[in-house]
Order: sequence, then C-alpha cells, then structure tokens
Amino acid sequence: MKRILFLLFSLFVFEAAVHPQNIPTAPYLPAQGRSSAPNDSITVQFPYEKMTVTRGAARIFLFGQIHLSGPVKLDINGESVPVQENGTFIAFLPVKSGEFEFLLTASNGRETVQAVRRIVVPGVDIKDFSSRAEFDPEEIFPQSPAELLPGDVVGLYVRGTPGAEVTFTLSGLKDAKNIPMKEDVSSPGMYRAKYLIREDQKPKTAKITYNMENGPDGSKAKITAPARLKVLDAKDPFTRAQVLSAGVKLRKIPTPRENLYPFYRAYGEVLLNGRMNGQYRIALNENESAWLEEKNLKTLLFSGYTPNRITELKTTALPDKTRLSFAGSRIIPISVHEFNDRMELTLYYTDGFDENYSFDTTSPIIESITWSQPARDTLLFKIYFKKDSPLWGHAYDFEGNNLIIDLMHRPGLTPTKDKPLQGARILLDAGHSPRRTVPYDGAVGPSGYLEYEANLALAEDLKPLLEKAGATVIMTRHGNNRMSLQNRYQLALKEKAHIFVSLHYNALPETVNPLARARGFSVYYNYPHSFKLAQSVYDAFTRHVPLPDNGMIANDVLFIPRIPQLPSILVENAYLILPEQEQMAKTADGRSAFVQALYEGILDFYGVKPRPEKKPLRRNAFKKPGRRIF
Repeated sequence: MKRILFLLFSLFVFEAAVHPQNIPTAPYLPAQGRSSAPNDSITVQFPYEKMTVTRGAARIFLFGQIHLSGPVKLDINGESVPVQENGTFIAFLPVKSGEFEFLLTASNGRETVQAVRRIVVPGVDIKDFSSRAEFDPEEIFPQSPAELLPGDVVGLYVRGTPGAEVTFTLSGLKDAKNIPMKEDVSSPGMYRAKYLIREDQKPKTAKITYNMENGPDGSKAKITAPARLKVLDAKDPFTRAQVLSAGVKLRKIPTPRENLYPFYRAYGEVLLNGRMNGQYRIALNENESAWLEEKNLKTLLFSGYTPNRITELKTTALPDKTRLSFAGSRIIPISVHEFNDRMELTLYYTDGFDENYSFDTTSPIIESITWSQPARDTLLFKIYFKKDSPLWGHAYDFEGNNLIIDLMHRPGLTPTKDKPLQGARILLDAGHSPRRTVPYDGAVGPSGYLEYEANLALAEDLKPLLEKAGATVIMTRHGNNRMSLQNRYQLALKEKAHIFVSLHYNALPETVNPLARARGFSVYYNYPHSFKLAQSVYDAFTRHVPLPDNGMIANDVLFIPRIPQLPSILVENAYLILPEQEQMAKTADGRSAFVQALYEGILDFYGVKPRPEKKPLRRNAFKKPGRRIF
C-alpha cells in the first residue's frame, strides 16, 4: 500500500512538472508585516521571483516556509528537503543557465500543495558547448581597455568548450604567438595563462586572439577579445589625474570588490601608469603602486611633476586628543598604518623634511617621533606611543596643504558602585534600514523575518542593561527610521560616542552552500585600537551563545570596523538564513544569549566584572525562635 501511495505521489509530481503553468508562484512576505498567517501554503523568501543570480551558478540555496499542520514532507525538483517544526526549510540545489524553475511539492499526508519559484541564471551553460568548438564572448579577457608596462604580467582567460586545446596571440608583441593555455581543473571550460611583457618591448597596442583546436569531432574556433592591450612607453609612462573623492581607499589588485589596501588613501593629483578592469594603477613610488576605479579619477594633461615638501611638524596636546600638523606644499596620497605601539605615516610624492619640530611634551600619547626616506620622494614618520597610554583612535585629513593627524586619548569615566559605566557613551547600531519589498536591505530568514527588525530588537533589548549600568546609549535607529552608513558614522562623531557596536545577522552569497559547515557567530574589527573591544565581546559569545564559533576576524572591507576615530566592531550574532538561528532571533528568550554576551563583553572592555544576580531570600513558613538568655 505504501508503494502504491508513493507511486501515485510521484506521478502527481511528474504531472505538475510537465504542466507548471497551473501551479501558483510562491509569494515572499516579510513575517512582521503580516497581521495574520498567510493564506498561501508555501512561501519562498529567497531567491525572490525572477531574481537574477550569479552568472554561471551551478547551485544556489533556497529557503522559505510550509504552512501546513503536522509533520510535512517537502520535495524540490525531485530532491527531499528537511522541514523544521515551524515549517521553515533551507536547501542547496542545482540550477541551469537561463530561465530556471524550482518546483516545490509539500505534503502532510492529508493534503498536498505546490508552488514554483522562477529565477534567471546569466551565462551560457557549459553543456551548450559540448557539440563543437566554441568560445563564450562574455567571458574573455579583456572586456575593457588594458594598459601595462614592460615587465608587467598579464593574466589572460577565456571560456569555451571543455577538453580542447587553446592558445592565445598578442599581435605585434615579442614572444606572444600561439602560447598554450591551461584548462582550470576546478572550472571546466575556463582556460587561463600568464604572459610576461618583455622589458625591451616598445610601445604597442596589441589585439588579443584566442584559438581552439581539437574540439568535438576535430572542430576549431577562433575569437578576438573586444578590447585591446596597450603597452606603455617605459621611458615616459605617466598620465596625471585628479582624485575626485578625497581620501578614497585604494586596492591591491584591479578587482571590483575587496582587496582593499586598508591604510592607503588617495588625495590630490596622482600619477598613473596602468589600466585594467575599469581601474587605473597609481604609481606611488618606484616600489609601491595601488589601483583605483576610473570613476574616481579625472585624467589630465601631463605637465610635469612637482613634489611636496614638509617644512614643519608640530604636535599639540588637547584635552581629548593630540594633534600633529605636517606643513606641506601640496595635497598627496598617504598611508596611515596603526600598530599597538606606534603609528607609521607614509607621505608619497614628498621629497624631504626640513626637520623643523615643535613638540608638545605634555601629550599623554606620544613618546617619540622618527622619520626616514625609504624610497625616492617618500617620507616615513614613525610615531611611538607611551606604554601605559594606549591609543583610543585616530583621524586624518588635509587643511589646505597641511596634513592633520589626530590621536585620540582614552575617555575618562566617573564610575560608582551601582553604575560602573557612568560617563561611558556607547553607540548601538542596529544594522540596515526598513525596506519591505525585494531586494531587502539586509538578510531575510526562512519565515520572512527581516534583518533590520532582528537587529533593532536586539539593540532595544541591550540598551536598558547598559543604561542601568550608567552608560549613555546612542541609538542609530528608532523604529522604522532609515539611516545610511555614512550618517551612522557622522552620528557617532557628532554625539562624541566612545565606542561603536554594530549589530547584524549573517547571510551568504547564494552560490555558497550554507549547509557545508557549521555556521554561527563572528566578531569583526579592523584597527588595533578596536582589538580589545572585539576580543571582550567575542570571549563573552563563546561563553553564552550556543552556536558554532566562526571566529574573531580582522576585516578591511566592512565599513563600520574601518571607522578610525574610536573602537568599532561589527557583530554577526547568527545566520538569519538558517531556520534554527532565525527562530532564536525572533523571540526575547532566543535573543537573551546574544544580549548577555554583548553586555558582558562591553563591561569587560571597560574593566568591569558583571555583578552576580542576587537570589531571592527563602522565606520559611515557620521561624524557629531564637534562644533566650536569662
């Protein structure tokens, strides 16, 4: 009988797959926006309907909720998916390029319901190249103009039919004809190679051609890249450019995301000697370079180069900071690198220092300052801190042509026995802002619980505990107000916050398997002056939060940990996309472990041990009379 029922169920699924147009689209509804339970039996929170996912994705995750009573079985495109008691689920499933459908079939033994979710996977499926030799014109280097110097290495790639023989040719360049490429073992059909531009190569603009042989049935293919490679003149390589966004971050390599140089900032006019992937290479000196997006630069006619010069260095001790003023003749790129015992300040396009010091010996921060010239037109200042006076934070900017560096002093508290945090000014940042239509601002859980709601609930639970301990708590969000990252940062400075704690719940890119390893909490920081705050909160999480430990992470990409003026951390309390962890975030009891960990971590950072809770006195119904003495 069970076999017959299974066969009938399988036939039902097959018929539905053949006629998906009769099956309703699964809605995605933010949980806190509902006044009652949805009428739809299946909701899918991610991916949203007709979402365009990562190009060439082979698998993505999908999660949502089944609204049927009792134990439920769920099938998605023929794969069985576990369902939690509250009906939520998450799965990591294969997809194909083009328009793709997930068919969800759920049953509780009494009724069976279905829904579909449609997505778009950009790119050509590698299987489409199986019949003959062919290249993918959208995955080929370069897509935009490239400019490099003799001695540079070019990374070439092209995608096409797997298992063939592929070569490349750079027209007019020495030793660059019919050079073999290797197929990427981890990505069949992707061919890669590196080419070293010879040191004696003369200026030349090269066309890049890829050839494929020994494809299916001996077939061949040929394709020319849409953009060209220009080899610059090694004797006169520079282009002058104006930085359009003062203090913009630079990158180590020309990628659209990440790979930031956390300590490098671009100001004023710079010299360019390369171009790749929509970014220019900035020549800082003969040994150092970095990359910046073309949109942040305005190229200028090259009219010579005038270096900067530092004529005076002055330090001034103020009540809350020590200020350093470097008197110069022009605005320049800089690097500000903080260590536990010192700060290293590198000034580029600067040819000398007149050694004119004005040193304020009353500074509680600075022990001494040294300087050197590690490369041509580059000055390095080392600012050493006093051993018992750690740096609280730092800031930097130009006032005219003068570079100003502020070293923040540790704020003083006025603690009492009952209020150990009296005088502390703590900023709690409930991450993200309301957006109740897709794409949401932040993560969403399987039941539709939005991250901005989860973050705010956590901040509101934590706030009264800190206030009871005497702290002044500054909230970036109240209810449904919206606030950009830059405005959160500006609020911290305006309100003179002492520490910045940003609260979040985690998610993943859709092509990463959320079930591949244990996932839980993590704490992010950047500067050494934020390490103790991050360590204190992280240690408290390991004691109180019953989730996997994903570590304390030094991060130079996230905005909040990069705030330099004060200790700043970002806490990923849990993974909202995982059903069990979303459930923790939704209730006060579930959040209590996060709240306690955050509270104790902040207390520990300030050197305060949490007071043990007083247990209520036991009252006996009958009290034994005391002994009478006559």
